[in-house]
Amino acid sequence: MIPFERAEFDGKMPFERAEFDGTIPARLRRIVEALPEAEALVEDGRALTYAALDAETDRAAASLADLPAGGAVALVFGIGTEAVIALLGALKAGVPAMPIDPAAPPEDVMGLFAQVARIVTAPAQEAWCRDRAGQVPVQVGTAHPAPAQAARTPRPEDPAIIYLTSASTGPAKGVVRTQRSLCWHAGLQTRHHGYAPGERIAHLSSFAFAGSIPAILGGLLAGATVEVFDSRRHGLLGLGRWAAERRITVLPVTPPVLRDLVEARMPERQAWQPRRIIVGGEVLRPEDVTALRDRLGWDCAVVNRLASSEAGMIAEWVVDPAAVQGREAVPVGWPVEDRHVTLVDEQGEPVPLGEIGEIVVSGDYTAIGYWGRPELTAERFRPDPDRPGCFRVFSGDLGRLHPDGMLEHLGRADHMVKIRGYRVELAAVEAVLCRQEGVAEGVVQAVRTSGGDMRLAAWVQPAPGVEINGLALRRRLASQLPDYMLPWRVGVFEALPRSAGNKIARGRLPTLSGTRPDGMAPPVPTRGETEWLLAEIWCEIFEVDEVGREDDFFEFGGDSLDMLQVAAGLYERRAVFITDSDLLEHPRLADMAAAVDRLTEDAA
Repeated sequence: MIPFERAEFDGKMPFERAEFDGTIPARLRRIVEALPEAEALVEDGRALTYAALDAETDRAAASLADLPAGGAVALVFGIGTEAVIALLGALKAGVPAMPIDPAAPPEDVMGLFAQVARIVTAPAQEAWCRDRAGQVPVQVGTAHPAPAQAARTPRPEDPAIIYLTSASTGPAKGVVRTQRSLCWHAGLQTRHHGYAPGERIAHLSSFAFAGSIPAILGGLLAGATVEVFDSRRHGLLGLGRWAAERRITVLPVTPPVLRDLVEARMPERQAWQPRRIIVGGEVLRPEDVTALRDRLGWDCAVVNRLASSEAGMIAEWVVDPAAVQGREAVPVGWPVEDRHVTLVDEQGEPVPLGEIGEIVVSGDYTAIGYWGRPELTAERFRPDPDRPGCFRVFSGDLGRLHPDGMLEHLGRADHMVKIRGYRVELAAVEAVLCRQEGVAEGVVQAVRTSGGDMRLAAWVQPAPGVEINGLALRRRLASQLPDYMLPWRVGVFEALPRSAGNKIARGRLPTLSGTRPDGMAPPVPTRGETEWLLAEIWCEIFEVDEVGREDDFFEFGGDSLDMLQVAAGLYERRAVFITDSDLLEHPRLADMAAAVDRLTEDAA
């Protein structure tokens, strides 16, 4: 490993505690004055110094000087330098910025443009904005010449950024963070992770993803160099080589990106490795950590963290690989400074130690609510009786506290479901799914069938160069999971959809209904009326278009309750009473039809 060497000004830009209560422009001004010629942003080998960044962001701020007080600006940009300039310009101008990713589905963003006073974008996205917003956007920094000073000076308590949450369960919500909240979040990177001049911090995600704050603002407000890598243009498989060439010291990633990095490997083991990998956004698995050492030969620090748009940073720790073996997931560590975590049940009462509950975060520097949604704000942001002026933020995430105070993150509260009366943690099923050979990514969700039942379904992305048979994979899972945790359907896809933050976009997963299970042989045509009738009933139960005479009932995900529906369907269509236990002995459709005919004749 090449020793990490910081520049000569190492340690001269500490983030003082008092600066947590400041503003982004004030802290940035301090950096610019101290390090005007240091590299601030680098993209595709082109560097922007702090002095140049200051001038560019002044122009961007000037273009927003005419906006009315309280008016927000939508910033529609991909990953890159222009996006960072636009964001810092809005922060300097004291205008709340709503970052929007042009890769977002149209239905997620079309209603948002009515909530802003102006849309700012790059030339490449102008047509995209016109089509979805019905108004002409402006390019960053073009509306006005740079004035001697900004039209308004932002205050620490002013709204600074509006982060859009996932729209998978309804309309997108805008989470409002203040200037001081962003300063706190950025400052933690210096205080906890040594962000400083001389560091080279990778920026991999769209700025519409709240997790991009540590890379963009954390790096720039520490005097470090932020290195931009646009995975949409270059592909994640090239990330490792790029990071080695740029001598990246801090690599913030989501678990899916970490797995991509490991799977891609590199042509040869590099002498370089990052000083620190910071992981967040999804559940991290123990095998992800060991793979870094076993397959890449890296022994750098791996930080697992939990954060949310509403609460900001919640907890983190430097992972001890030996301490996480045998777990389903890597814990997210201990609460960071200014954070207090409690776990509550569905009635809002604290749960006993070791029990699962919703994570409730209290403390200073959280978000202050939802943009234009006072009722929802009152529901999710409640005054903290123990800390005047602070909120208790109900995160919607599930967790478990260990006796030593360490927090384990178990996914979203809506990822705890009931299947046939059993309480199922989707994360537990996903952990088993992702341990299967050849599986790079796996997602499990609860889906409602046409009959009204809740079932589990799984989506799988194979590792590069690996072919997975969904039916064979389901058979393997059946030997490792109880019946109620076994996915009803397993779909295999070359790539699963990703969000702006490179997380799996659960709301955009392909539908699994209407098609036969992956890996099942083509249907053999039915023969005779009874086979045709059973095929029709099976199609209704399993939500598929075709069923053949050689098909197996259980390979469609059928169980005893489904067989009751078959028996009911036969009675409804033929007025023939046949018990489900009789049918269960003959899972092959042709055999089942023969049994039905035989039992019908016997009854006559």
